[in-house]
Amino acid sequence: MSTETSVAHEADWTRVRSAVCNRWPQIKEEELSKCPNEAEWMIEFVKGRVDASQDEIESVVREFAPQESMADRISHTAEDSVRKASESARFAVMRADECIAERPTQSVLASFVAGALVGVTVTALWFRQNREPSRWEHFKTRTWG
Repeated sequence: MSTETSVAHEADWTRVRSAVCNRWPQIKEEELSKCPNEAEWMIEFVKGRVDASQDEIESVVREFAPQESMADRISHTAEDSVRKASESARFAVMRADECIAERPTQSVLASFVAGALVGVTVTALWFRQNREPSRWEHFKTRTWG
């Protein structure tokens, strides 16, 4: 982002902060300056500090907020999705660690059984694909005479 664009972008968000402070005087501009320059963040920030409806807060913020480009919206959506997925994965790993710590013997036994089942399944599928014809199949294919 160029310096001119960055200054204009900051001026737009200063206008948003001023509008929010004018609408809800209990919010100080210093508080709002800690909030990132994104409409969703600003809405959540204001919602936690005032007794107003979600629609009212959104209308004030979005009226003065600069419009995001399609690329920015896609980028923010992707970042949110990655953040949620990483939180879920982190939670799953923590839960697995807890289960292993609570029951180490059962965990090792379950891992062994699962590994043996996977090994047997893969071996059976491999033999099925590369199997030799049986004697009966050899006998059926012979022609007499």
